Amino acid sequence: MTLLALHAVRLLGFADTEAVAARFAQDPNVVESVLIDAGRNGLVSRSSFAGTSGWLLSTLGRAENERLLSEELERAGARTVVMAAHDDFAEFNDGVVGACSAIQLGAPGSREEMDVLIGAVAAWRPLEAQLTRRLPRFEGYSGRLLLALKRSVQDSAWLTGTDRDSFHRVWFELHEDLIATLGLRRAQS
Repeated sequence: MTLLALHAVRLLGFADTEAVAARFAQDPNVVESVLIDAGRNGLVSRSSFAGTSGWLLSTLGRAENERLLSEELERAGARTVVMAAHDDFAEFNDGVVGACSAIQLGAPGSREEMDVLIGAVAAWRPLEAQLTRRLPRFEGYSGRLLLALKRSVQDSAWLTGTDRDSFHRVWFELHEDLIATLGLRRAQS
């Protein structure tokens, strides 16, 4: 439970207990207790910002999250599978980042950018299926990405908005999940 609570805080960045619990379909009361204990141990802190409050992962918490992810990876014997998924993901990540940047800077949802995003989901789906056989916590990214694309037909904010589970936000979370699981650092540009 500690792994999922810390990892949810890492993936979400700043989130209240309900969002942390929802990320991996956990009981909010249990998650609250785990986070309070983690706070006592210096792994997380509760903070308020702009009228909202939530949990933040500390440097110590990030290290503990990485240690727990490494243990999980070894127990599942999944390092090779996750590394292969990460390598395949990297092949279409630049296209997604470029498409999302173009959407943010120009006309939202042009045909070319939408084709890139749709292609990325199609490429990710079999990778997700392979990963979830070993690490079930990877389940759901495809569905969230597809839902964001579907909703973007009515509201283009579902492509790159930061205030919702937009395509770009889910994609960023997926990338963070892969690199955190492998103990890698995000490339700086």
